Amino acid sequence: MEVSTYFKEIPQTPELATATNSVARFVDSLGFRYYWATEGLTNSEFTFRPHPTSMDMASLLEHLYSMSKYLNRTFGVSVHNATSDTLEDFRYATLANYESLSKQFKDIKDSSLNDLNSLSDLKGKHPFWYYLNGPIADSLTHVGQVTSWRRIAGNPQPTGINAFFGTRSE
Repeated sequence: MEVSTYFKEIPQTPELATATNSVARFVDSLGFRYYWATEGLTNSEFTFRPHPTSMDMASLLEHLYSMSKYLNRTFGVSVHNATSDTLEDFRYATLANYESLSKQFKDIKDSSLNDLNSLSDLKGKHPFWYYLNGPIADSLTHVGQVTSWRRIAGNPQPTGINAFFGTRSE
């Protein structure tokens, strides 16, 4: 299963700064950071844990994958499921979920954001904003952990990553 190159670079900026384009761009940034945080990981890093009381990398990647599925379900986007508990499957499915989520936000109207709160599988209705400060922001935190942990494990992410521009210089 080949990983999409959709997030190898952040897609071009939209013509207009709208609410949905802004959310889509945030997801694109998450996908870009995840793509490069997980590019070149080995099974050695997959089992790495920086401290005996912390999660190992596999658990962290599974958590990111679970949040990507949760976000897709919440916003009515088809979910890409991992077919096994391997690094490659988690990576493929997580990136595919981010790509679908980004495209969903690019395809809806700004006014639709207010209606998204009724799709939550949490008890009760929750405003759209909670998903930004909840699972989306949490995912960015965990991608930072992946980047840091792989550095600690001796396999830093590839060089030349520029998160500001969303590019990689070879």
